[in-house]
Amino acid sequence: MIALSTPVREIASSPSIKSHDVNDLQIVELAEDYDGGELISDAEQSLSFFLLQSKFPLVFVPFIEELKKLGPAAYEILLNTKTFMQNLPRGFRDYDVSPDDPQDIYLLSDLCVYAPREEDGEGGFYVPKGHHGRIIPNESNTFCVQWRYEYDGWSFLGRVLEHAAAISPTDVIVEEIISLISTTLQCIDNYTAMDMLESLCTKLRLEDDVINIIGNVLTNAMQRKNVNVSVAAIDFFTALIPVLPHKVWEFLSNSNLLDRNGGGMATFILSSVEIISGDYRFTLGVIQLVNVLVKDAVIGKFSTLIEPELRTNVLLQFARHLTYIYESFAYWKYENLSHRLDIAISISDLFSSLLLAVYGIDEVTDGTNKVNGVLVPAAQHLLDRFLVSDGKNLRCIQPIIGSIEASGRSLEALTADPELLNRNYEWIEAALIFAEKLTCVRTLLKRAPSQLERKLFGLAPAFTQLFVRESVLRFRIMKLLISIVDSVWEGTEPPSLLAHLGPGSAVTFVNALNKALEGKLDLNTQNEIARFASVVFSTKQQGLSVLLLSGRELGKDNSSTENKEKGSETSLLQALEKKAEQFEDLPVELSVNVLECIALAQNSRATAVFESKKNLDFLKKIFEILDRGTGGRISGLESTDTIIRFCYNALLAARAVQLCAVELHKSVRESSESKSIVDYFVKSDNLAKLADTAFRIQGYRASLHGNLHRNFDKKWPMARLIRFQKTSISQKQYGPSYKYDLEMMDDIFSVDPIWTGYRSEIVQANLNLSLIDAQSHLFQAWWLLIAALLEHAENNSKLLKALEQIAIQCLQINLDEGIMAPLFVPIVNDRSQLAFVIIQALHGISSASVAKQQFDFTKILSLAWEFISSVDVDFPQALTDGNIGTYRPHLRILLVCVGALKSTKADANMSQIISGILENIVSKTFMILGPDALEAFEVSKSQEGMQELNESANDMLLVTSLLRDCLAIDGVL
Repeated sequence: MIALSTPVREIASSPSIKSHDVNDLQIVELAEDYDGGELISDAEQSLSFFLLQSKFPLVFVPFIEELKKLGPAAYEILLNTKTFMQNLPRGFRDYDVSPDDPQDIYLLSDLCVYAPREEDGEGGFYVPKGHHGRIIPNESNTFCVQWRYEYDGWSFLGRVLEHAAAISPTDVIVEEIISLISTTLQCIDNYTAMDMLESLCTKLRLEDDVINIIGNVLTNAMQRKNVNVSVAAIDFFTALIPVLPHKVWEFLSNSNLLDRNGGGMATFILSSVEIISGDYRFTLGVIQLVNVLVKDAVIGKFSTLIEPELRTNVLLQFARHLTYIYESFAYWKYENLSHRLDIAISISDLFSSLLLAVYGIDEVTDGTNKVNGVLVPAAQHLLDRFLVSDGKNLRCIQPIIGSIEASGRSLEALTADPELLNRNYEWIEAALIFAEKLTCVRTLLKRAPSQLERKLFGLAPAFTQLFVRESVLRFRIMKLLISIVDSVWEGTEPPSLLAHLGPGSAVTFVNALNKALEGKLDLNTQNEIARFASVVFSTKQQGLSVLLLSGRELGKDNSSTENKEKGSETSLLQALEKKAEQFEDLPVELSVNVLECIALAQNSRATAVFESKKNLDFLKKIFEILDRGTGGRISGLESTDTIIRFCYNALLAARAVQLCAVELHKSVRESSESKSIVDYFVKSDNLAKLADTAFRIQGYRASLHGNLHRNFDKKWPMARLIRFQKTSISQKQYGPSYKYDLEMMDDIFSVDPIWTGYRSEIVQANLNLSLIDAQSHLFQAWWLLIAALLEHAENNSKLLKALEQIAIQCLQINLDEGIMAPLFVPIVNDRSQLAFVIIQALHGISSASVAKQQFDFTKILSLAWEFISSVDVDFPQALTDGNIGTYRPHLRILLVCVGALKSTKADANMSQIISGILENIVSKTFMILGPDALEAFEVSKSQEGMQELNESANDMLLVTSLLRDCLAIDGVL
């Protein structure tokens, strides 16, 4: 056996191959059956690739470069390498020539084609005795042979990398091998990737592996300021994360890439090389590495191979480093302008994803105990830097503010390059999203108002110009405006958006919103416009509310010709009502948001904007929506599309009912509007029919939720299901991911084979909770409508009887359904409260009526008594726990009914009810609440009534009145 090494310099300096020189033609003759069409469709390129493959490893770098273009196919090609070309060492004679072909030779002994390590004699590559080779003539007259020898090319690359890295870690061969490994890892599945990594390590020392080698290469390359090799190594560790994440985390925690203060070699390369050269490929590689690390921190939550503290520390260091980059990148020199935009976009997107992962779920848990607790210190660092409440250190928010200010001018003026223009749009959109997430998280965490929000209010004119000019950004502009207007400003008055818009921009802004509502394409933006207006009408933005309602600013005279020409001819409310009239042609979600906005607008002013005829025309459209209904009965077992359609139809009906309630509330009695609404619900018995559907919550699947919670919490006790409920920073939409964040759960649990079964149940639970929420909104709207109808019912006997029937329905439904789950407690309580409001009004009308209109207070008394004495209420325990929302409405109903029946003689059934009230309500209230109530009375007396009575004292007064009225009924004593 002759051990002769192939020098690294020989394969490193191989020239590029010409397509048709003599030796190429001879190589082609050796491959009559070659067909590369499956890999490369172009015939000439396919032939060129075959020639490079045939000359490997003598021609090294060009072949590796071509392999990187083939994606996952590169793995199989190298794994089953069939030839090895070399310049035969001088003096080598241990072969013989085939008698049939003088250019065909075969080995008489093993030939070493790549030398082993000197220290242990291992790691060599040998072509075994007997293998044939083909002599390939070439211009240098060297004895070039292509051996027909099958071997694992990945194993060979691993050995070449080990040798080259030891000699010259910044050589182009090192860069190309690492780059090929990285690109191939990104294209193959994890099982194949593990096989590839094992192949790469076959010829290495037992105590070494390819990961350690590349880690050392990265360290040496950074120290030598070699950006190309450093980028290749960073890309390798990024590609390795999905395969062996613990190896990457361990390397990063022990490397000098970053230090505790966010410095380290990453900062060294940035400051000493990239800022000077204007080339930021290394920094972009680091950002991508962090992006994948954040995803892995979520996905690998339950990994026992990585300590949470290790992940926490690494991510915090990177957060500090990226924050430093974010506040400075705008001032750097750039050879390639796309690098500036890439840095801005990638960091903004990364920070937004980080905040959403931490604060988008698990609101009730604090700090590192959150589901994604390893991300919390990094997220808190971002909040501390970007949400400063004083005027100090505003450099972090300057990129956000600067991007919006710059975008206020035409973006086309910034560049003539269409690709750069598109990237500019992406950068502004990323900045808007990041700003939106910051403002939403600030409100969620109840932090002090930030300078960022104050600056965003100040950018209102820029938002207007951007909205008018750049249609692709309108959706994100509206979402950001919603977040800043809807934010909570504890202890201080929020800034006025109208004041920051100024006289000129304000009307321009409203006109732009109106125009955007006219189109039929950008429906998502129209949705956000309606939501924005709803938020304005619901908050303290009173000046802007007037502008949206009237089309002119508060205090402006709209009668002059000048104002008529310059002002808004149509208010936003008018534009929304016009949009609502097209509800048959609109997506139902848009119709829902438009109607909700109109209802809030109508409720926010004292006088009507339209004339009666216009109001009546609009009401007819509302009645059409109510006539469509929700789609009938539903069980909760229907298809996903059917359930979602039912939810939005129910929500649309709720908004229509809400509009009727608002119109009734603000209309004078006997007005055309109020008469139209009352007639619609009363004359055709719509009230009882529609109310029965609205008050019953259909389709709740109690066993689904009970079993899911129990089984899920048992399987993953450290991540209970309730912790995956979405917070307010995640906009909920009815469907498979409505309540529990299905996308986040997929990231975390998809590695567990059992997850598929749980996932389908969570989808069903989300759909079922969507169903319950939509019906709850419908019920709440009906609550408002009934309360408004009471104001118009005094002289309408048919309406009064319908309302009486609704009160009985509410109590009967509570008895029939009970409290199916904790989430139904508010609904049950609201039904009881509605019944009380109706009954109290009926009693007042009955008492004041000369004709003494009769209502069935006996039946109502019986239903109220039956429910308050049921196990669902558990009256003694409810008193003890202070569940006043559950029992107090029924105490009041009992009091009203007993008072209404004082003049009647008690029959056996009533006597039994009164006896039960005295024994189980009055006596137990005195026993449980008496001492606390007595103390409250004494305190109030000592302070001459200045001290308000507590809940116990109020209940005692209520029950005392009930006792008095019970004793006054004829036949009780």
